Order: sequence, then structure tokens, then C-alpha cells
Amino acid sequence: MGKKWPIIGITSGYDYSKKMLFVKNGYYEGIINAGGLPLALPFSENEEVLLKIINTCDGFLISGGPDIDARLFGEENKIFNQEISPCRDMLEVYVIKKAIHMNKPLLGICRGIQVMNVAMGGTIYQDIYSQIKGKDLIKHSQTAPKWYPTHNVFTEKDSKLRGIFANEIIEVNSFHHQAVKELALCFSITATSSDGIIEGIEHKSHKFAVGVQWHPELMWNKSKEALRLFEELVDQSS
Repeated sequence: MGKKWPIIGITSGYDYSKKMLFVKNGYYEGIINAGGLPLALPFSENEEVLLKIINTCDGFLISGGPDIDARLFGEENKIFNQEISPCRDMLEVYVIKKAIHMNKPLLGICRGIQVMNVAMGGTIYQDIYSQIKGKDLIKHSQTAPKWYPTHNVFTEKDSKLRGIFANEIIEVNSFHHQAVKELALCFSITATSSDGIIEGIEHKSHKFAVGVQWHPELMWNKSKEALRLFEELVDQSS
């Protein structure tokens, strides 16, 4: 028998004007290169449909995308909060809660780490540059090529990220203006940038529920080290 190719559900973007789902190449190609079968998750308000999809998948990737509706964490949307996608918010919160409850592996990337935290009771900064005072923040929305690492993150000892990369310091790319603020009680901080922005979290008891703030799906073609997150998600889902 050949090796198992676990099914990894990937949350999709949604173009409201074209009424069209989309998944960027780096996510599904990363899953394939790591030995998994990617499945784009459709939007649906039918809970029976969503449960069948979740039961079909062995693991989940919560992809990057637009801002989260601040009302999901008890705030009004400020002027610096940008595009939001209510259908996507609903789907991802539901998938995250179910995946954690069912102990199915979960990886969140950029928006993904933020919505993981919000889904489990945490909050985010709607805009780090407007809301964090008294800190010399580094540039978190780079203008360098998307695959190019522009700053370091520092992983915590004994964390899953430290185990995956076998290094305290990881070079990463960066495309975000929001970030985890108040951490949900079920998560631990596993990586930070030099200015203290949270760059990695993991669930305290789940076998693999990890979020990262950077974009490995844009890096793995240039740096195979970036593929390790996809490989770990696939391995944990096998």
C-alpha cells in the first residue's frame, strides 16, 4: 500500500463582486509538496454540510486574508480596520472551534493566527501602528519581494515551533497591520518579533493547533525550511 495522503481543508477567500471562492497557489501547492491533499472549504450556513466537510478532512489550514470583524471580539470597527468578510469570519470561527473540539490538526497563517485567537476568546489589535504606543515597532508590512525574509522571530523553548525549526531564531516575511492582543486562555505564546508583537501561538493541550503571523506559503519555493510547517501539519494529520 502507498502512503496515506491526508485531506487538508483550506479556508478560501471570497470575491463578493464576482461571487467566487479562491485559494492562492502557495497554500495548496505547499500542502501537496508536504504530502497532503488540499481541499478548498466552501462557504455554507448549513451546519449539517459544514459538519460533513469537517468530518471528511484530516486537518485544516486557516489561510491569510482580510481583516476580522471587530464585533467578534467585542469592539466597534475602527477607521483603520480594512476589508472584512463576514461569510469567511463565520466559517473560520466554526471550523476552528470544531477542529479544536475534535482534536484535528490546525495551522493558522497570518489572518489565521488572529482568527484562531478570536474564535477561542482572545482579541487582536485592529491596527498595531495606531493602537500600540510607546514602542518602536519594526516594519510589519514589507515592500520587499513576498518570498524575502525581512525580520526575525524568536521561538520559545519547548514550543512546537522550536521543535519544527530546531532554532531559536527564524527569518520570516511580513504582511500584516493587525496582530494578537489579549491571548485566549487555551493558547500559549510561542514566538515574538523583536518589538514584542506576537508571531506564534499554540494550543496548550491540543495535539497540533498552531498559528503563525508570517507567510510560509510565499517562502517555501525559495526556502525549503519554510515548508516544514506544512509538513508538520500533514504529518500530524496522517
